[in-house]
Amino acid sequence: MPTTFEPTQELVRHINQSHGLRFVLRERCPEGLAGAWLLSDDDGRRAILKINTDMAHRMEQLPRLVDRVRAAGYPTPRWLAAGETADGTTYHVVDFVSGESMLRSRLTLRTVEHLIEVIERQAGLDPDPTENWSEYVWECAFGDGENDPRPMTRRLGQSGIELIARFEALLAPYVELKLPRHDMVHGDLNNSNVMCQNGEITGVIDAESLGSGTRALDYATLLPRLLQQGASPEIISAVRRAGREVAGPGVFAACGAAVAFDSVRSIYYQGRDQEPGVFAGVLADLHHFATVLTDA
Repeated sequence: MPTTFEPTQELVRHINQSHGLRFVLRERCPEGLAGAWLLSDDDGRRAILKINTDMAHRMEQLPRLVDRVRAAGYPTPRWLAAGETADGTTYHVVDFVSGESMLRSRLTLRTVEHLIEVIERQAGLDPDPTENWSEYVWECAFGDGENDPRPMTRRLGQSGIELIARFEALLAPYVELKLPRHDMVHGDLNNSNVMCQNGEITGVIDAESLGSGTRALDYATLLPRLLQQGASPEIISAVRRAGREVAGPGVFAACGAAVAFDSVRSIYYQGRDQEPGVFAGVLADLHHFATVLTDA
């Protein structure tokens, strides 16, 4: 995967030739990961190039899925090009979204209420039943197999064991729960992927994980990030209430447990498990999250 300017410039030339575009590589996106770059053309149109070696199996269908949810009013940017190079690098180019991320914006109740309105547009969209996030929720929240996140959390010692116990108590009434499967799920709805300007939502970016399931998962994904950002009690209550209203407190609790346990698994998958103190900080945040989930 290209990570420096010159190889990425070569990739942009390939994209232009393959898709009839005229973009020039400008710079790496300051808030993005290693695979996000700013492009522009002679007319001043800006776009974002995303490079990801793990998305080849979905590159053919994702542009159609994005078009479908955009047509239903979901404000994610249009995909201008997508494909895979001979060396296996997958890429896509999307329209630039103005504003700054919610993470860097002044967080207000009005902005979050607008975001809730956006999430509610996901109801019933069911864009891709073959990529159903409710299966992920069940595996993470209730699974206890070798590769499930509960055993990983348990290995972290007393704090990890206590976290599992808290979520087991929260989920005890819901072990026979049937999770909804017919909403759109963004799949990575955190405050870095919501763009804002003048207190309004200008777009929701990074929709590569888009699939079907229950939109309660996106609320549950958003909530701990807002807690880390220091959101007000009114904002936290609004998001928690909206998450519970999707399909009841049991579904929202299961989604919250899935988010919590998968946060631990992600640290292992990212190779960050040897960073000093990383798990202590994450577990402290997740215990706070568990408290918020159980609040009235």
